[in-house]
This record gives sequence, structure tokens and C-alpha cells, in this order.
Amino acid sequence: MIKILILIAYLSMSYFLVSSHVSATTMSNNLNNPAAHRPLQLVTLDSPEHSVLRTPAKTIQFPLDSETQQFIRDLQIFFRDLKSPLGNPAGLAAPQVGHALRIIIIQIPETAKAKRKDVYDVVPPTVLINPTYTPVEVGGEHKDWEGCFSVPDRMGEVYRYNEIHYTAYTPEGKQINAVAHGFLARLIQHEVGHLNAELYIDRLRPDCRFDLVENIMKMMRATVADEKIK
Repeated sequence: MIKILILIAYLSMSYFLVSSHVSATTMSNNLNNPAAHRPLQLVTLDSPEHSVLRTPAKTIQFPLDSETQQFIRDLQIFFRDLKSPLGNPAGLAAPQVGHALRIIIIQIPETAKAKRKDVYDVVPPTVLINPTYTPVEVGGEHKDWEGCFSVPDRMGEVYRYNEIHYTAYTPEGKQINAVAHGFLARLIQHEVGHLNAELYIDRLRPDCRFDLVENIMKMMRATVADEKIK
């Protein structure tokens, strides 16, 4: 049971799971407690400000102005403090906190290798500015579960490229040109989608399951039980 929950946590992108006893509203209120000095707040499809999720993000100019620098610091703190019983989020994009800017933050801890077979890279919390990617189509696609802070309490199966070439800039203006495989490739594709006004639910195909997290967990528990019987 515990292994199932941990696995689901690492199947998620810009998402953490909420137990059946914690509502999305409670989650948001906890994250936005004024006493915690967090100037940012999560934006979901249910939020009054949800249009930012469907607005293409603005390209960032270098050198960064003071406002953008402050936003990045705020984003780093906000991302660091996102907590759940199942672990930390893998990524977050600026539009998800109400800013239509081409900025994302991602992380993949060493412990993820023990929970997913497709983790080839360990990434500390890293801010990427103006990220873009080009798929390596010969590497094919893979269907896997994804969740998102912007689509509360649900998960779905999404096809993503197994390998991509990506470019981005650090906050210092250094250009990054690299190749990503497996989970890192999926994570970057998911977060860049946010910058292009796309949510993972836009990529659901007819053979992709999409349901409440609670139902998905029940399904996975049933699958594990069946495997034990066999």
C-alpha cells in the first residue's frame, strides 16, 4: 500500500496527492497562509484567475529585471515549501502561480530512482527560463500517469516522447543545450506545455484513462492484489 502511494507521487508532474480527507480548498488555504509569507498562490481550473492557464506565456528578456528576479526567488521558496504526505512536487510552471512568464522549476531527487524505472537523471531544484524542446521521434512515445496542481484531484494517462532535445537559460543567462530521457523528458514536456497554454488533459487520447485519484488508487490496489493471487 505504501509503495503504491509513493509510486503515484513520482508519476506526477506539477502535482502532489491529496488524501480523501483533504479537499483542494483546504490544500490551497494551507499553501497560502499569510502567516507563511508566501506571495504566490496556486491557480487551478476552478480558480477565478484560471485564464492564465490558457494564456501563452511571455518570453523573458535578459538581463533579468528586478521584478523577474524577485519572482524567481518567490517561486523557489514556494516550490521548496510545497509539501504533502507523499513527497515534494517534481515541477511547477509560472502560469500555475498566476504569472504568464516562460519560467519553470523542476527537481528529481536521488530517491526517485528507487521508485521509477525511467529515472536516469538526478536534478536539484532548478529554474529554467524560456525552455523549449524538440522530440527525438525515433525514440518513440510512452504512456504513463500524470497529475497536475492545476487539475486538482485527478490523474490521467498521457503519451510523451521518451527522448527530447531541450534548450533553456539559467537565471544568470547561461544557455543550456541538452538531451533528456525518460522521466526528465516527460517532466520538461509537461512543464513546457503549461507555458504554451496546454494542460495534460488536452493530450488525452481515446485509450488514455482519466479519473479521480481515489479511483486510480483503488484500481492500483486491486491490480497488486490480483498479482499476489497469481
